[in-house]
Amino acid sequence: GVIDASTGEILAMANYPAFDPNDVKSSSPENRKLAFATDPFEPGSAFKLFTVGSAFEHKVAKLDSNYYCEQGHMKVDGHIISEAESHERYEWLSVADIIKFSSNVGTTKIAFDLTFPKFKETLKKLNFGEKTGIEVPGESRGIFTEAENVTPLSLSNMSFGQGIAVTGVQMLAAYAAIANGGEYVRPTLIKKDQSQVAELEPENDHQLKKRMRVFAPKTSEDLTTALVGVVEKGTGVPVQIPHFKIAGKTATAQRVDGRGGYRGYVSGFIGFPVNVDRRFVIYVYIDNPR
Repeated sequence: GVIDASTGEILAMANYPAFDPNDVKSSSPENRKLAFATDPFEPGSAFKLFTVGSAFEHKVAKLDSNYYCEQGHMKVDGHIISEAESHERYEWLSVADIIKFSSNVGTTKIAFDLTFPKFKETLKKLNFGEKTGIEVPGESRGIFTEAENVTPLSLSNMSFGQGIAVTGVQMLAAYAAIANGGEYVRPTLIKKDQSQVAELEPENDHQLKKRMRVFAPKTSEDLTTALVGVVEKGTGVPVQIPHFKIAGKTATAQRVDGRGGYRGYVSGFIGFPVNVDRRFVIYVYIDNPR
């Protein structure tokens, strides 16, 4: 998926395997939909930026705040939270480094300082748990708890993108709010007349504002700085491209198997070039890569 971060226009949205609309019977039913909008999944590490962004907004942490990452293993509610790469033994990491190296323990600690009610407030503003209103039939609202509070283990899991389900289009729109200076812009397949872009009044259907400030410009700038660090020196080094400065985040999430357990992974990358006139966010993910 590709979104224009300033207008919310979806420039591209596709999935593979696809189907031939002239010969529908030649494809299997699960390939005859736009999974990017209809099929929720656990997003994994790309979600960490919303934990950190919420912490910045609530003045709980700054880019250079330091957290002790317990040498890669932390006990929460009798469960061990460990790093994605189990050999990593992180000790003190700044928030920027927690994002750069994608530390689960570090993100958990930030979430514990933040608390769930404050985290939830940010996620609601980013429209998780609600349909975006994209003009596609069968859009999913994803899965996000309505509870006022959750257990420490649930908060930990959610902070790094497990135990919550999102759609590709929800993630695109939420990252656009990082890319464009802090405003959630409702995604649309309709070409926008530039004179309409600044509209701020709510629309009638489920009172979704077309635009809403979620992050202060400074928060959005700091998150972008951290995302550039991911691509220049962290887990995202392979996505570097000549002539472009990329801000982005890798993600590998355990995949729900439909029987209440996990099997396989959803791997992805979401990011945007920063040295361009109009920023656009691109999100690619593979369900169960071989």
